[in-house]
Amino acid sequence: MLARLFFMGCLWAVAVTARATLPSVAFYYGPDIPWDELAAFDMAVVEPAQSVVAPPDGAGHLYAYVSLGEVLPSRDYAAGVRPEWILADNPAWRTRVLDLADPALRDYLVEAVIRPLWRQGYRRFFFDTLDSYQLGVESDTERAAQRRGLETLILRVAESFPGARFMLNRGFELLPAVHQHVDAVAAESLYQRWRPDSGRYQAVPREDREWLLARFDEVRQQYGIPSIAIDYAPPEDRARARQIAAQIQSHGVVPWVSNPALDMLGVGNLEVVPRRVLMIHGIDQDGLWERSEMVRFGLMPAQFLGLVPDIRHVGEPMPAGTLNGRYAGIVTWLSDGAVVPRAFRHWLAEQARAGVPIAMVGQLPVDPEDPEAEIFGLHQGPDPQESPKLISKTPEIGFEAPLPALLEVASPITADNAQPWLTLRAGDEDYVPVAITGWGGYALDPYVVRSVLPTIGDDDITDRWVIQPLEFLRQALKLPPMPIPDVTTENGRRLFFVHMDGDGFPSLAEVHGYRDQAAGEVLLQEILKRYPVPTTISVVEGEVARSGLYPERADELEDIARRIFRLGHVEAATHTYSHPFYWHEAAANPAAIQGSEGALRLDVPGYTLDLDRELSGSARYIEENLLPPGKTVKMVLWSGDTNPSEKALELTREAGLLNMNGSDTVITRSAPTWTLIKGIGVPKGDEYQVFAPNQNENLYTGNWQGPFYGFRRVIETFELTGEPIRFKPIDIYYHTYIASKKASLESLKTVYDWALRQPINPVFASDYVEKVLDFNHMVIARQGEGWQVSGGGKLRTLRLPDGVALPDLASSQGVAGYQDGGTGPYVHMSGARASWRPGPGPAAPALWEANGRLEAFERDASGVTFSLKSFLPLVFTLQQPAGCELRQGKRRLSPVSRDGNRYRYRSERSELDELRLQCGQ
Repeated sequence: MLARLFFMGCLWAVAVTARATLPSVAFYYGPDIPWDELAAFDMAVVEPAQSVVAPPDGAGHLYAYVSLGEVLPSRDYAAGVRPEWILADNPAWRTRVLDLADPALRDYLVEAVIRPLWRQGYRRFFFDTLDSYQLGVESDTERAAQRRGLETLILRVAESFPGARFMLNRGFELLPAVHQHVDAVAAESLYQRWRPDSGRYQAVPREDREWLLARFDEVRQQYGIPSIAIDYAPPEDRARARQIAAQIQSHGVVPWVSNPALDMLGVGNLEVVPRRVLMIHGIDQDGLWERSEMVRFGLMPAQFLGLVPDIRHVGEPMPAGTLNGRYAGIVTWLSDGAVVPRAFRHWLAEQARAGVPIAMVGQLPVDPEDPEAEIFGLHQGPDPQESPKLISKTPEIGFEAPLPALLEVASPITADNAQPWLTLRAGDEDYVPVAITGWGGYALDPYVVRSVLPTIGDDDITDRWVIQPLEFLRQALKLPPMPIPDVTTENGRRLFFVHMDGDGFPSLAEVHGYRDQAAGEVLLQEILKRYPVPTTISVVEGEVARSGLYPERADELEDIARRIFRLGHVEAATHTYSHPFYWHEAAANPAAIQGSEGALRLDVPGYTLDLDRELSGSARYIEENLLPPGKTVKMVLWSGDTNPSEKALELTREAGLLNMNGSDTVITRSAPTWTLIKGIGVPKGDEYQVFAPNQNENLYTGNWQGPFYGFRRVIETFELTGEPIRFKPIDIYYHTYIASKKASLESLKTVYDWALRQPINPVFASDYVEKVLDFNHMVIARQGEGWQVSGGGKLRTLRLPDGVALPDLASSQGVAGYQDGGTGPYVHMSGARASWRPGPGPAAPALWEANGRLEAFERDASGVTFSLKSFLPLVFTLQQPAGCELRQGKRRLSPVSRDGNRYRYRSERSELDELRLQCGQ
């Protein structure tokens, strides 16, 4: 055993060394092409037929799969293949072998196969089945004719499509003629192959491996082209896939180990850590599922752990293909009455057998007595005939609320091979309502979230977590430690921004000195001019425009808005045209003013609700009438119930606008519960709604009934979402009418003053929204012992949980520094991509923290060069070894304080370019 471990350790060390010079390659032929993940690889091969859209911009070096030697009858171009072009049949794959010696066939393939792909945007091609002609020829003369036909075809493609590049599957004998157009040569089965005839994985005989390695060596030595081995392993056996990949790499060959269908993200010298999580609910009505427990409670812990939810109804089609490598796991959160289709139960059992982790929350999605559910090892016991007693519980149970005195068993369940979190006993029967299992875990009602005052209506402030939600999801989904994209922080400092919903802009003020003036005027004079920090201001067109509710005041109100939008620290947003209060019901009843719960929208004279008019129309009004030259509307801030439909989100995106609002993060010291910390946003079909990080004064002033000074309690929310765990940035979010009363106006000033005393990094609301959207697309990948992270460059902070070491800065790329301790550690990316090996390495100059954004950053052997830009006078701290000094040109900058090797700097300027921290000569 020790000898084997030593061998594997040596093998892995060789593989890590080889990785530094080898490109990373992925092959994915499945549906729902994971474009973001594939863009992390140096080269990726996809099956274009699996996507109806062209590859997106920034998708990386994609190679379109093309079978030159065979055709499936199901291919769209198969109908045009003439009978005389068919050389033989391949019964193993049910394909037809093509006669590539025929010039007419070659012409057809160029026009019917390559040209459509070129028009789609593909510029690289992976040519497969290059040796299939062997099935239909017998003599050397026939083989030579087929080989010449292939060479002619490949050269014809290169000539017809200038700049086209190729990857070959085998085709070693073609390289002398075509190698100048070839980027890599791949071949299947170096260590483990798949036998479709027997449906088994099989070790490759040594002589076959040695023959293939010899061909790979020839490719590299004669042509300088990398070689790729595509091997196969069971999807559920990731450890075996990693072992095979290490063996392949030890030969200097690029590995890709996947399942036979190549419809999963496998293992190569780069292994993507899946972040998507499939979250299943049972509420089938639009407008209601967004208020489900899955969204209210489940989003926050999943997103805090770095996961990207894919939310579906239990009756919807589930993702096709193999989920391993693409999804971190599945979470079902069902409530009483949810109907679970049998097809879903079958699909869920298949995922468990394939090794996809599953967390079942609320109610079980499977019947323990169904033979198909045997994989879960669940057992239905008899209903208890007496009050259950507590037998055991882990520290994660009773997280925010103790177990009730009268225990309940809603689901009499036990599980095989489980780690019970909670065990109850009634009579001779044990019940386990919460457990971690081999396939995942489950937490059943009422031991997930419960009300501590169940008789007091349905107010969310009485809800408490019974389980520790972060730890339950982490264990149930078997999440590996990984760097986590973080939307709360940049360069070590908590993000800070301000946004205002335009409601009440015309409200008459009760403030001394402004009595009977518009609240918008008070806001301008008392807040916006006093606090020149990034602020996103919106107006409701129906309140300020001549076509709205107050045409006689339009000149006054529009003038105030113009003066606000002229401020350099103000960006513009729309709060819609008629301020829908209930988005789904208002859209369903466009002519109605009153609905089932009250007013549906403002009663703008002569107006019938139209989503395009609400969104892009109101944005056009603001741009054409209120904004100075050069400014544009950046965002839609959702109104009313802040629950827009997928269609409304689609129209917003198509208009080039970002969106935000919704959710109710209102944790306070009187309601100190994580159930009141919500997620960062929610997917709705193909669209995405970004939530406001916390809520406005309405929820702190009794829905504007008083006390009107109540908004100062938002400081409690900021504190409780900042430490000891930083869940949220600081977002001062209010309505215009907060400026209409003295008490509320003073509370707002109190909140501003508190926020500006904190170590913050100020941004616009649109900057935050872009970070949330980037969160959903960032790719985290293992690279040996190190990490590679790629994104869009908007989100630049990674939080390191336990189990992820700080980076070795000296050898890192795209890492400006880190800040450990506190609510972090946080790694500061300098751009869209970063890679590093774990430290600690030698002391290296780096950024420790800053209240601005890095505009440039470059590391070399003797120091770092960087530029910083903020909305406030710059404050930043550098980690600088002894002997370093900071300069800007010929001017030396002196620190204002020092703590060990951390030097703190201040500047009256908000932007400093080309700073140089020089260490040595």
